[in-house]
Amino acid sequence: MATYEETTNYILKDKYISDILNNSNLSEKHKYELIYRIVADYSHIKRVPTSLYTQDNLPTDYISFDIETTGLAYSDKMIQIAAVKYQNSKEVDYFSSFIDSDGKEISTPISYLTGITNDDLIDAPSLNIVMSQFIDFIDDLPLIGHNITSFELPRIKKWADIDLRSKVAVDTYDFSSTLPLEIDNYKLETLKNYYGIEAKSHNALDDSRTTAIIFENFRNKNFAKKIHSLSIKDTLKGYTFCYTGAIKMGRTTLESYITSRGGRVVKGMSKKVDYLICSPQIAKNLTDGKRSRKEIKFEELINDGFDIKKISEEDFLHMIGEN
Repeated sequence: MATYEETTNYILKDKYISDILNNSNLSEKHKYELIYRIVADYSHIKRVPTSLYTQDNLPTDYISFDIETTGLAYSDKMIQIAAVKYQNSKEVDYFSSFIDSDGKEISTPISYLTGITNDDLIDAPSLNIVMSQFIDFIDDLPLIGHNITSFELPRIKKWADIDLRSKVAVDTYDFSSTLPLEIDNYKLETLKNYYGIEAKSHNALDDSRTTAIIFENFRNKNFAKKIHSLSIKDTLKGYTFCYTGAIKMGRTTLESYITSRGGRVVKGMSKKVDYLICSPQIAKNLTDGKRSRKEIKFEELINDGFDIKKISEEDFLHMIGEN
């Protein structure tokens, strides 16, 4: 199967397409982005947006939204939907609501990552009520979201029978892949760290705001990584860290906290490690059903007399003076 890049380059070589694009005022870069966007959109969900936005024509009035669910399968339920309304590139309003999960329990991993518990949903309104409020909130504004063509849109269509494909302006996940960003992947967490956005993750309202800030950087053609004006002291210089479990702040964020302070991150446990940061284990392939290989190796090293400290994420944040 051809990649998006290969397909885009093939289409651009077509004489009929080339003649049309040559009569436009698009640069070579923007011609490529236009065709790439069409290929990506069609490949993901075959949606038909009412307007096709390019880098020079991104909306300043829009809705950035996100959802949280009990899991990733279609048999799961939506438990939160949130959105922020932007006008003239500024947030002017927001919407957020928990949703009755119709008896579907929130798993421990999801509760840990999102901070949403089953108690939060006891008095939550039904999906139909919340989606009606959401539709009223978004009105006729275009929609922005991260990976919404693959995740949010199909689930909203299946669970609420509402098709929002014609309202979507930009999926920032797809769009970021066409931009000159020095990043290894296009995950929301990666982009959040790239732009130095200080916000929580895995909560629908927080992620909606994060996505809007990222989109504003895209719209303003700010593709450079944010360099903090205040240098961080090398408080972790000389210390080696390893981590295991479901890192709530995100692995990329944790590693940036360590390396920006002079510390070192390694993937495997050994006697050279000073700190093992442990978060709750949510993987299904744990060595003994409870512990990861790193935790088992840590206990072996402790029994052999090595001085290695085991700390939580909260302990680590306290260590570096972060709330």
